[in-house]
Amino acid sequence: MKYQYRKLINTGLIFTSLILAPYAGAEDDKEIKTEQSSSAQQIEGMTVVDKAVSLRRDLEPDSITNMYRVEKSAQFGTEVFTEEDIKNLQPDNFFDLIENAVGMDVTYQGRKQPFFVSQRGGGSLTYIIDGAVLPSSINRILYKFPVSAIEEMQVVRGSTSLSLGPVIPIGSSSSGSGVNTGFVIIRTKQPKKTEAALTASIEKSVGDQPEATTESIYAGTRHEWESGISAYGGLFGSVTDKPSDEQWFDGRRSESGMVNMGFGAGKFNINMMAYKDSGDFEMQRGIKFDGTLDTAMWYYDPLKTEVYSTDMAVQWTPNQTTIFNIFQTSFEQSEHNGSFINSNMKESTYEEETKGMGLRHNAVFGNTLIQAGGQISESNGVSAGSKWSSYDTKVTGWSASIEHKFFEGDLTVDAGYRQDEKHIDESGSEDVNEDVDMAPSKVYAMGAFWRINDTYTLNGRYFRGKQGTVGDFDMRLVDDAAPHPERQERIELSISADYASYLKPSVTWYDIDTENKKSSTSSTYDLNGATYYYYSESDEVRRGLEVMIQGKILKNTTYKISWTRTLDYDSTSNGVTTDSIGTSKPEDSYRFSLSQKWKEYRANLSIRKVDEWQNSSSPMGTAQYGGLGGYTRIDANIKRDFIIKNITLNTTLFCRNLGNSHYSTRYVTGYYYDRGRTLGLELAFKY
Repeated sequence: MKYQYRKLINTGLIFTSLILAPYAGAEDDKEIKTEQSSSAQQIEGMTVVDKAVSLRRDLEPDSITNMYRVEKSAQFGTEVFTEEDIKNLQPDNFFDLIENAVGMDVTYQGRKQPFFVSQRGGGSLTYIIDGAVLPSSINRILYKFPVSAIEEMQVVRGSTSLSLGPVIPIGSSSSGSGVNTGFVIIRTKQPKKTEAALTASIEKSVGDQPEATTESIYAGTRHEWESGISAYGGLFGSVTDKPSDEQWFDGRRSESGMVNMGFGAGKFNINMMAYKDSGDFEMQRGIKFDGTLDTAMWYYDPLKTEVYSTDMAVQWTPNQTTIFNIFQTSFEQSEHNGSFINSNMKESTYEEETKGMGLRHNAVFGNTLIQAGGQISESNGVSAGSKWSSYDTKVTGWSASIEHKFFEGDLTVDAGYRQDEKHIDESGSEDVNEDVDMAPSKVYAMGAFWRINDTYTLNGRYFRGKQGTVGDFDMRLVDDAAPHPERQERIELSISADYASYLKPSVTWYDIDTENKKSSTSSTYDLNGATYYYYSESDEVRRGLEVMIQGKILKNTTYKISWTRTLDYDSTSNGVTTDSIGTSKPEDSYRFSLSQKWKEYRANLSIRKVDEWQNSSSPMGTAQYGGLGGYTRIDANIKRDFIIKNITLNTTLFCRNLGNSHYSTRYVTGYYYDRGRTLGLELAFKY
């Protein structure tokens, strides 16, 4: 398999040379033909786009061609990480990247599901790559996904926007809350011009850890003709090898390839993406409370992912657009678990496949925008190790919303409705939830955007959702009572100011009330030869503040500061109320980023500070050993470009966890500590 992916990269190098060959003398031509525009070269009626500017209207927040446009009143809760932002942060993996989003908490455990991501202290997220809604194996898929393949990542807090996708998890939802609380939308890299990049990096963590390497290749071209026809194509390949020693056992290897293609003619536009990877990773050994290493050995080898997506848009008129997308994802894994002290290893396999489609029409009538559409996804999973993990389900949903501008856009109000329903063809053991429709989720949302004056803007969102019992198997409460529908009510209020380019503060208050929230317990029961977890119900209240200040000082300095403060986090079950602040969740978290450019250099600094908490929960129960979180992590890098004719050599010296903080965010069979300080060098040749 490794040979196949290295062959892909070699093919990419040949593809790169073919693209660049016609332009080998372009520099001399530009010196002679000074009267020609510097932004394009004209060749027999064809324009080769040569200016590194975004040509994607589908990324513009207010464009009706944007498949993931959110309401004007919801844009304050949407955080966008551009390709440049991602390069400045120099993250190790996707979860290292998303942890930089406001209000996002990422905890790591060395067993089965490696990462748990929560927003504003709880909830669940829906992840979408180029229109493909990812299944429940998300953390194992995205752990290997190369961040250098991302052109833009959009984090939608609050999930009060209804047109993005299903508000309930697709596939097998075996635990947790029924209605999600946010979306993470990933747009993969498309060429802006004729361009190519060859990148290689090496890094070393403290201690006796071996060196880690990453190599990637990207080549693409975009053409536009005077007739209005346009086309692009891009090829990406990456190989990552981050080995580990037996004491840590947290190595990761991945080989991935991706192809993007697109075509536009008049009112019609189509984009296609195909991604494939194969790899493995080890689940870090925990350090027990007494300081000894846990002897459990867990690793996945191989892990394989495929994602295919196509979206098509027809802009009938400047105010009428129809968008259609189809997708398919597949995931395979082989899980190995046993012990370091003997050779008795168990192996189980799991396969999961999801396919779906979506259709939406956006129509503008004067100052009114109407959005209506729906999505269908079919998922099936087969597990050789746990029968209740096998399933065959379908989620069908639709939404409609209206948005109207008053006073020349200074005031915008919107309202919408969404309904999703899961049908279970098969789930777990025989005669358990077969050929049944689960209770549908019904969600109402409304919002308002008010530009008070040139300085101040006020936003508000209201969300109310109801979801029947969740899970693709026979769900029972501990006392064998029938579970109740879950209800959620959310309110968000935000005020922002634009005092100057260097001072743009905002404050957001949120309130999330949940009734009958479902959580798995450590107690089990048997049914038809299979074992299931009992569930509990609780009422939960989460309230907090998000404060952000960002700006640009002169031309060369940009910064962003955010503070998330949890004001209330109470959970009530069986008449007993528990305060989770400082117990199972941090009270405060801070994020700071700074980017400074001078001459050919650019320096970037990011700091993340998280308060301490005491407990962590898993199906094994609640661990109360303390010492979780309570860390300050500092990442930094410095870059310089060297220009050699048409080629740019970008060098980056980076350090993750500069302070060498060995923090842990979860305890199951032990603490899972961060490796600590990691130093690295990256070289990138770009055209």
